[in-house]
Amino acid sequence: MKKILLLLSIAGAAHAQSAGEVLKLLDQARHDFNDLTLESKMTIYEPGAATGRVVTFTTMVKGDKRLIRFTGPPDVRGMGLLTEGRDTMYALLPAFGNRIRRMGTHAKNQSFMGSDVPNEDLAGGNYADAFTPKLVGTEGNSWVVELTLMPGKEGAFPKQKLWVDKTSHQIVKTEFMNDKGESLLTMTSGGWVKDDGSSTHWSPRSITYVDHARNDHKTTVEMASVKANQGLSDDVFTQRGLQRGN
Repeated sequence: MKKILLLLSIAGAAHAQSAGEVLKLLDQARHDFNDLTLESKMTIYEPGAATGRVVTFTTMVKGDKRLIRFTGPPDVRGMGLLTEGRDTMYALLPAFGNRIRRMGTHAKNQSFMGSDVPNEDLAGGNYADAFTPKLVGTEGNSWVVELTLMPGKEGAFPKQKLWVDKTSHQIVKTEFMNDKGESLLTMTSGGWVKDDGSSTHWSPRSITYVDHARNDHKTTVEMASVKANQGLSDDVFTQRGLQRGN
């Protein structure tokens, strides 16, 4: 009987979270590592096409900073991006003598390399710093949370709806919406496993983005490997680190 009561208590706690508590769990889970290195393959599909354009890249993450290096195809190899939270992004342009250019705030309203992945989805940062949450229910093993962009904050999608897994506290689905609540873009993720080098952080092995404003244009991202806590130096996540290729 005690065991049954304990299980009921745990189950009840999982459903009793407030919107703010769910967002706090999510932000903590997303950053539950010292650093992270991901090897990814992105495929961009035109509507109705069986094959798509493939882009490969390495992503390194530490705190609110992300460094992305493109490894293929040849026309983008050597390019790089450095983000410092939601509002600051730099691009490395080998075709212009390895020049580094700071991207304007409009850049986060655009997509990543012509894909359906919004730049602001790459930027990291805490949801609680930019959005006001509302818990609207549960579906299966997920909390469903609606987010509204705070006054004074900028973003391509003023509203979002998140499905947050109660076990990993990670996002398994997002609907990106306009200020009227109309769905513009959907992200779904799967194959969640704990990362190499971490006993607590989870990453998906596949993510799919579907852009409803572009006739359901689709992009998939597959992670070949995810390694946590590799001891990446802070110097990697600087403009100089971006330029020198560390």
